[in-house]
Amino acid sequence: MTTVPKRAPLRATPPPPAGEGGRGAAGRGGDLSGQRASLSRPSPTRGSPSSAEGRGKVRTGLGDALRRARPHLLLALPILLLLVALGFGAAAWQAERDNAAIAALAAGKDSPVSLSARAPLLLARVQHLARRGVTEEIEPLIEALDRRGETDLGARARYALGNARLRQAFDHLERSNLDPAGPLITLARQDYRRALQGRPDLWDAKFNLDVASRLLRDFPEFDRKTGDELKAEPKKIWTEIPGQPRGEP
Repeated sequence: MTTVPKRAPLRATPPPPAGEGGRGAAGRGGDLSGQRASLSRPSPTRGSPSSAEGRGKVRTGLGDALRRARPHLLLALPILLLLVALGFGAAAWQAERDNAAIAALAAGKDSPVSLSARAPLLLARVQHLARRGVTEEIEPLIEALDRRGETDLGARARYALGNARLRQAFDHLERSNLDPAGPLITLARQDYRRALQGRPDLWDAKFNLDVASRLLRDFPEFDRKTGDELKAEPKKIWTEIPGQPRGEP
């Protein structure tokens, strides 16, 4: 009779705990929630400063720069204030001198004026020369006003020059000197028309232009082309009675 040897009983080996080398129930496809949870939380990046730290560094840099520049600023500030004060003082002094010169010219006192002077002073000089009848010195002053774009003051200067020329023409007419009177009247018309181009509301210039136009019409002996370079004329306002030019100067 053959004896069958007895087999040793099988010993159950407990599964390794989850997470040990990926073995066990969890490692073989079991519960992986713990592992997924650990993977879903990225570790913070090391070495990059936060925004608060960056702002702090900027403030610190600005503070250091201001501290370094403070001595220079304290030294430059009084100098800047002094320069500003000197500038205002010089402007006030120049304005006072110009006003005094304008008052002197208006009172009839002759005072030379540079072409680089302020525009109101140039106009006062033009009006002074126009009252004296020194028309040959007026043109450079008017050209200086035109170069600066002083339309209003340039128109008033042209008006004053036209008055001076028209008064000279009347003086010649009173002495029956028609030959020199004609060109002066034509030049005066030209000055009035240019003044009206700059200031169309200058009524005295319109009136005096009417007077000069009536003189040319009433004295056909005048050469109407002499000195009349402008072809287009503003609207003519004819009056019944011509007279002496009016307005200042």
